[in-house]
Amino acid sequence: MRVRRGLYRLRHFPTSEHEHVVAAWLPLRDTHAVVSHESALELHGLSDVIPAAVHLSIPRAQRGQRARPGVRLHTLERPPGPSEVQTVYGLPTTTPARSILDSLQAGAQPEQVELATQQALQRGLITPRRLRVAAEQRSDRVRRFVEQILSGAEI
Repeated sequence: MRVRRGLYRLRHFPTSEHEHVVAAWLPLRDTHAVVSHESALELHGLSDVIPAAVHLSIPRAQRGQRARPGVRLHTLERPPGPSEVQTVYGLPTTTPARSILDSLQAGAQPEQVELATQQALQRGLITPRRLRVAAEQRSDRVRRFVEQILSGAEI
C-alpha cells in the first residue's frame, strides 16, 4: 500500500501510532535529522501535547531542505550531540531534557512544558540538576522558567 511517493507499507502488517513520524523522518535520515521538540515529547509520552506537525531538527549545514507538508524543520547551530539523542520507537529522538528545553525555547505552551517536566521528573527520565545544567546554555527566559518549574517540583 502506498503511503506517499517512494514510501510503501505492507498491507497485512499492523500499523504503528507513530508511523507518521517515521514517514516524516525517512526522507531526511541522511541529513542527520532527529525527532525533536513537541514530537519528541509525544514519543517519550510526556505531556498530552499533540503536535500539528512532525518536528525534526537538522544541523545548520543541512539548511535549504525543501518544505514538506506536515513537517516542521528546525535548523540548529548547535544540533543535539550524541548524549542528547536516544532511540525511541526506532527513531533518533532528542532526550527528554533536550526536548523540554527545545519546546520551551520554540514557544510551546508553557503548561505543556511544565506537565512534561513534572512527568519526566516523576518517571526518573530527568533530574533537577541535569535539567538545570542543560538549561545553562539557553536564554534567560528559558532558565527562569526551568527554575520556576523546579522550585515547585523538587523531588
